[in-house]
Amino acid sequence: MSLHIESTEEVLAELKRQRAKSLAAAISVSFLGVALMGLLLYLVNIITAIPEEPAVTVYPMEERRGEDPIKPEITRPQRPSSPHQKSEVRIVVSTATTDVPINNPEIDVEIPSDTFSEGLEFGDNIGFNNGKGPGGYEPDDITLSKRCDLNDRMKRITENGGTPQCEEAVVKSLRWLKKQQNGNGSWGDGQFKASMTGITLLAYLAHCETPLSEEFGENVLKGISFLVDLGMKNPVISEQPGLKEVCYDHAVATYALCEAYTFCKQMDIPSISNLERVVVKAVDRILDAQCPNGGWAYSYNNRINPNIDLSVTGWNVQALKAAEHGGIKPTKGEIRTALRKAAMYCRKNVMPDGKFSYKENGENPRSSLVGVGVLSLQMTGNGSDSAARKGLDWIKNNVKTLEWGKGSGTENVKSNLYMHYYCVQAAMNRGGDVWASYNKAFRDAVLGGQKPDGSFSNNDTGYAECLSGKSKNIYRQCLATLMLETYYRFLPGTGEGTKNS
Repeated sequence: MSLHIESTEEVLAELKRQRAKSLAAAISVSFLGVALMGLLLYLVNIITAIPEEPAVTVYPMEERRGEDPIKPEITRPQRPSSPHQKSEVRIVVSTATTDVPINNPEIDVEIPSDTFSEGLEFGDNIGFNNGKGPGGYEPDDITLSKRCDLNDRMKRITENGGTPQCEEAVVKSLRWLKKQQNGNGSWGDGQFKASMTGITLLAYLAHCETPLSEEFGENVLKGISFLVDLGMKNPVISEQPGLKEVCYDHAVATYALCEAYTFCKQMDIPSISNLERVVVKAVDRILDAQCPNGGWAYSYNNRINPNIDLSVTGWNVQALKAAEHGGIKPTKGEIRTALRKAAMYCRKNVMPDGKFSYKENGENPRSSLVGVGVLSLQMTGNGSDSAARKGLDWIKNNVKTLEWGKGSGTENVKSNLYMHYYCVQAAMNRGGDVWASYNKAFRDAVLGGQKPDGSFSNNDTGYAECLSGKSKNIYRQCLATLMLETYYRFLPGTGEGTKNS
């Protein structure tokens, strides 16, 4: 016998209500479980994301005899000589996390072939034509981090037409330069130590060697210190402020300090005392020295006079562009305004055949100044001007080969490193067939001119008549090194057909 309960509509309705309540309860429990799990994961994430206490770096300070108010105070990492070292210390808190190259690997490479650069496509309208310059002159952290990572640097070398041997040659050169540094932090001898120190620092900075670098950090720091010290003591960055050629000394030194300032600021490197102060003062001096026609003259005479020339102008344009990139705020004018005036001057120096003249309006045209004129126009945001295009056509059509150590004189286009220092940058900024042909010429010649000890063979460097033997060697070394660093010193721009790094 079985019991049977007859269902009624009321019972069915009650069952439905019960099922609905059960379902709602189950869903609520599920949501609560998910919420609790999410909360737990969030708390775990918060705990793991709490930053560690910043590293505390102790910097020993040398005992001073008498306070020199203009001596730059430098803070940098030092390893204490012993755990019981008794010296006054300054504590600096650093949270820098930048990946700075430490040791470059020894690279086994093949000799570059003559057909390496055939068929290269680099696009058109790259470089300074956007007014900001190639990536190396656009103020963003990506630029610096790219060239500071060895893998990325090697990738950019090969993509832009270089070989692993280019990186090996640069490292060997920097090691040679390290041995040439004077005890006071300068490079060179004679009366142009400021410019020789500046151009050497540019070679180190281009390879992302900073005051924190393992192998070259002390050399870079001492070099910056030397220039800052000069800038604090004198109205210009030079050991001889009254020198006629002080326009070169000051411009090259300012160029280097602006790049050093940018590195310190963008890469969270502990600052060097008085660096920013000297940089602003140095840029002010360049702005104040610009002549009404847009050029610069010997002795920094800022009036229209016969000593205004394109060579002096080129170095001052580079210094101002580096200052603009670093976000320097001068007190005596606007950098962009000065660069526009400089472009007006450069246009007056172009010749119908593409050469640029030493003086405006066609006076003393020189093939060695083509690169100066073109690069200056690119840096001022006028790389598409007809004057720049004429110069680039001349470079493509006339510089077929570069033979190391052949010929002499400033008009010899094969061995004038001053000329090629500018032309290789102008060609790289332009890209396309101009760069493909020029890259093949300069790359193999420069690599072939390096000796086993890292130095480069003697040859005419151009515009070095007033340099002594040691300074000439430094000058030659740095020009060649900077040429090999062109592959990664600047990032491609945003022109059509280019690759964004």
